[in-house]
Amino acid sequence: MPELTVQLYSVRELAKQNYEATLRAIADIGFTCVEPAGYPGATPEAASKLFKELGLRAPSCHGGLPLGENKNRIIEEALMMGHEAVITGCPPNFREDYTSLDRVRALAELYSEAAENAAPHGIQVGYHNHDWDLAEIEGRRGYQVFLENTPESVLWEADIFWVARAGLDPSAFIQEIGARGKFLHFKDGVVSGGEAFHEKETADGKIMVSDATPFLPAGRGQVDLLAASRAAVHADYIAVELDSYPGDMMEAVAESYRYLTGNGIATGRK
Repeated sequence: MPELTVQLYSVRELAKQNYEATLRAIADIGFTCVEPAGYPGATPEAASKLFKELGLRAPSCHGGLPLGENKNRIIEEALMMGHEAVITGCPPNFREDYTSLDRVRALAELYSEAAENAAPHGIQVGYHNHDWDLAEIEGRRGYQVFLENTPESVLWEADIFWVARAGLDPSAFIQEIGARGKFLHFKDGVVSGGEAFHEKETADGKIMVSDATPFLPAGRGQVDLLAASRAAVHADYIAVELDSYPGDMMEAVAESYRYLTGNGIATGRK
């Protein structure tokens, strides 16, 4: 059974206020793994020490590709944190990378090069999707062109809320990516709400935001998480993530933990 992890982007606002207290609350819920996306309110060094104290591992993170002048820094940080995989939350040029199939092929070359750089250190690179990178471009699904032009060692962290929002079946998508689906985001929410998302520039790069809050604790939305879990035969880690939530975010994370562990989808400490 996969191990449950949590994308710490979910609790970024709490972490900015008190990183240590936030991570202690995550550990108290029962998580054994976390997936950092930067270190708001902390540093990688401080976070690494705290993770060890709390018995937490960070098998994956959201970060940049180990390329160019950032290559050594990204690899060294990944080794310090014990990452098995460095996964991009968005591609380097965001939606511009999906404006043509040639752009997608060029993107695939970058990930292939990054995978070659990381492999000697026992690290994989991976891609986390939204919905716009699953759309058709010139009669092809962009993600399929990406997969065709990268080795299977390049992981695909399927975010199944966005898969469903793109009009695709999460279970079939997980089966399609096969062994690349070592890490999966079991995000839930209202898929059919029709909310508009737009790009926003932040200190950590571009993100997708919306004035609406379609995201819900696992088991309360429209994504069939149980069916997706049956397809996730290659998953080692399944992540809780909520981009936003109008209520108590930590309670939403805890409710997601209880649903996913209680339904035998993934394991935790409790």
